[in-house]
Amino acid sequence: LWDFTSTLNCATPDPVVLKEYRYGGFGFRAAHDWNNQNSKVLTSEGKTRKDADASRARWCMIDGAMDDGGHTWILFMDYPSNYNFPEPMRVWPENMNGRGDVFFSFSPTRNMDWPLAPDKNYGLKYRMLVYDGAISREIAEKTWESFAHPPHITITKTK
Repeated sequence: LWDFTSTLNCATPDPVVLKEYRYGGFGFRAAHDWNNQNSKVLTSEGKTRKDADASRARWCMIDGAMDDGGHTWILFMDYPSNYNFPEPMRVWPENMNGRGDVFFSFSPTRNMDWPLAPDKNYGLKYRMLVYDGAISREIAEKTWESFAHPPHITITKTK
């Protein structure tokens, strides 16, 4: 389990506009082992590799067989405060590079520009769960919920 957080801001006193584009945000290009014959994509909205590209999701689960006989899964999770949440995704088509190479990204500018104002910070936050074996869609959803809405703990001193 690991978190990735980035902060964007203007390097000058001038505003910047990140133009609408299909790539951006946080991306992952899978190992050469994964292709359209041995990998799968499933989003929180029930989309698969056939229809996930340009759709929005809270999470995306990708798995694939490895040449050494193993099988690896990654659950990518988007955070509610991210720009354009739930973020549109870039998922390569099933015939990419003639093999069905696997690429995924949350892309906040996939369907709209993102204006950045000077003297302001913009955060993007993601969590990945990498694991062997499989988890269910229900476990993926609970894992995202614990990331997006962690419990609040209050400690009260008593006598």
